[in-house]
Amino acid sequence: MKLNNTYTIALVVSGSIFFASTMISQAGPSDGSTIGDCYNNWITWCNDKTSGYPNSCYGDSLDHCDSVHKASMTQIPGYQVKSMRTNALRKAQRSNARLSTPKVQPVRRAN
Repeated sequence: MKLNNTYTIALVVSGSIFFASTMISQAGPSDGSTIGDCYNNWITWCNDKTSGYPNSCYGDSLDHCDSVHKASMTQIPGYQVKSMRTNALRKAQRSNARLSTPKVQPVRRAN
């Protein structure tokens, strides 16, 4: 019975990854001719389509760009790729956090 549960979980996870990757590749902007263009296009798209950073759109989109431009990334030093990702994320619009006051609980004291 445990094997069936493990198989089901693996199937659900792989299906959701496939779904997410196809949604990003079909619904988004151009991947650009360079990885920098791809990062900028996708960050702009996430800014327009989501409530703001942080959310999964930004990270998933940058990972998508990495996979699309994998061949050209091998010629760029790792620290430059990381710097390009960081610079692209600086353009991400922050989401407005809603502050709420904590509920005050009465203090109970033992007799």
